[in-house]
Amino acid sequence: MPYTRYMTDNDLTLPFDEPEKPVEKLMTVTEVNRLARHKLETITVKVQGEVSRLNSNYPYYVYFDLRDSEAALPAVVPRRVYDALGFPLKEGDAIVVEGMLSLFERQGRYQVKVTTMRPFGEGELQQRIEALKRKLQAEGLFDEARKKPLPLFPERIGLVTSTRGAAIRDVIVTIRRRFPPARVFVRGVTVQGTTAPAEITAGLRLFDEKWPVDLVILARGGGSLQDLEPFSTEAVARAVAAMKTPVITGIGHEPDVSIADLVADRRASTPTGAAEAAVPDRAEVGTRLAKSAAALSRHTGSELRNSRSTLNGIGSRPLYRRRETLLAAMMQRWERAASALPGSPVRGLQRARHRIDSLAARPVFSGAASLLMARSALLSASKEAAARAAKRFIELRRSGLDRTLASLEAMSPLAVLERGYSITFAGKTGRAVRKADEVKEEDSLRILLHEGELRAKVTGKEPESGG
Repeated sequence: MPYTRYMTDNDLTLPFDEPEKPVEKLMTVTEVNRLARHKLETITVKVQGEVSRLNSNYPYYVYFDLRDSEAALPAVVPRRVYDALGFPLKEGDAIVVEGMLSLFERQGRYQVKVTTMRPFGEGELQQRIEALKRKLQAEGLFDEARKKPLPLFPERIGLVTSTRGAAIRDVIVTIRRRFPPARVFVRGVTVQGTTAPAEITAGLRLFDEKWPVDLVILARGGGSLQDLEPFSTEAVARAVAAMKTPVITGIGHEPDVSIADLVADRRASTPTGAAEAAVPDRAEVGTRLAKSAAALSRHTGSELRNSRSTLNGIGSRPLYRRRETLLAAMMQRWERAASALPGSPVRGLQRARHRIDSLAARPVFSGAASLLMARSALLSASKEAAARAAKRFIELRRSGLDRTLASLEAMSPLAVLERGYSITFAGKTGRAVRKADEVKEEDSLRILLHEGELRAKVTGKEPESGG
């Protein structure tokens, strides 16, 4: 028989055996991974790293690893998020992702589910610049048709640059060497940093509005993409596009192309190149002037020879060799006209007086009164004849009208009514009743008399008599 102990607790006695061992609770691998996934998915992280093992061959998700110098973090991004990126994703890109930590339960693989992604450092800046390029290009700010031509021989040149860099020295030295007559006016500005765009735009407006020049050079030396960022801002680009004065840019080195370069009227790869594009070379100008002088001399000599030949030909004509003979006939005509000139007014007055006397002798002027009386008598006779004809016409018309009126009165129903007759109308239709069959008993009637009318009702009908 086994040994049994009893213990009392509040007057209750229970049997007490050997203490039971605690039950061991075990979990499956799936349960552990699910628990870990639920815990991880409460954590949202923003991670910067380098793209590696990029795999975009699946239809719904894109997979890659984020790496730094010591570790890797698997990442998965939905295809719709990947396709909506504004930049191409490739191996080695530095990016920043934001998403939720998670666990792929089947493999126990720890990962981050990406919701947003952007480039890191220069990549992010390059993305902003590319977006601004697309916007300004859509507005037509890069079109060649809107760019202004440069003056051939500028006398006043505005330079917007830093006064502490090498660009100012390169531009001024190049302009003095190539085209000494040109004067350079410098507006010192900050060419990098947050205040640079405002200072650059103010410098451009100064030369365009308050200090007129023939053209403006916007220049700075080389640098990183961040250093050149002010020249790819929207404010600077729109300021360059709004300039009425032609603008040449010389920003950075050969590979560097800012948005200001694309908007400017002329883009040079360096500040020195901008200065060379702004002014002609002194030696080239001298060569061009020498060619122009030689051409002018040849043209002048040819014109002089042609003019001398023409003059010799004119001098050999008969008019110039026998002037007296050719002018004799003209001189005689002039002398006859001069001698006849004093008597010409007298003869003119005599002809005018004779013409007036002839006109005055005509009957219309000599017997004007008798002609007027005859015309007046004829007019009076015509008026009397017209009055008599009108009177006869009216009397004939009145007589015809009286006859017509008598006929109408004889045929008028009112004349019949005046003789004691009446006209009966049906009350329903308002039509004249000609036969007894056109109405029924109890129908209302309206009887029109010579003076007034009567209201009646049909109480009986007599059939039409046969004879």
